[in-house]
Amino acid sequence: MTCICSLFLQRILKLANFGQYAVASMVLELPSAKQSMTELDTSLLSLNHSKVLVPYIQAMIAAPFALEIMELEKNGKVWNVLEIGLGTGILNSFLYNAFSNINITAIELEQKMYEIAKKYFGLIEDKHQRIIVGDGLKYLQKIANSSQSKFDVIFIDACYDTIMDDVICPVEAFTLKQNLKIIKEALTKNGIVVLSVLTFNKDNLKKIQNNYMDVFGSCHRMTDSINFVNHVLACGKYRRNEATFAGKMKEIYKKFEFYSEPKIDWNGI
Repeated sequence: MTCICSLFLQRILKLANFGQYAVASMVLELPSAKQSMTELDTSLLSLNHSKVLVPYIQAMIAAPFALEIMELEKNGKVWNVLEIGLGTGILNSFLYNAFSNINITAIELEQKMYEIAKKYFGLIEDKHQRIIVGDGLKYLQKIANSSQSKFDVIFIDACYDTIMDDVICPVEAFTLKQNLKIIKEALTKNGIVVLSVLTFNKDNLKKIQNNYMDVFGSCHRMTDSINFVNHVLACGKYRRNEATFAGKMKEIYKKFEFYSEPKIDWNGI
């Protein structure tokens, strides 16, 4: 039997309130073949930001390209991207590494998480990528009420730091209609919001999706094909066509070498 296998080393982050579950992981560069694995100090290995192994983050990254809000070709256009919930920086670091024409702003509520991303996960800050430690909703309000440039894509991956029976992601502030209207005001005319939803309750998922559809008009829902509790909503003002979207997602996954295609919602809510 022949096995075409890939070996990855990962740096993972666990939280005390999440038990055995890892909340984030990032691929490390493999050491030279000469180096003994028994003597390997993984803290000295560089991060490989071109590889994303977390299925729901793969879906979040791919969605704006599948909806053609952003393009793979570097045609001179610059896209403005906002991420609410930096975490370890997997999503933004992939975009930063792959594209020189994306301006990234990431908001992280917790100073400690920002420090972890800098120290252990290779987070870079420069003119193309800036990090703000603060409240994401307050930042959105500031953008919505100002003449500053709006965002082509807003990613929201803001979660509670403990496992619960209700909604783990997003935090409640990003489920309320009055706040979704603020998000919409911070987007460009054709911009979209891409939201991570983690819940074990389908009714909660439907309620969140209904609220987003009421405000934004259309949503594609993608579900992790492995665990079925991680969902991604991509919402905006566009004509919804699941077949076209699914085909585009396949193309993007192949281009980015993503391995775990999500289940595309074909039947609305």
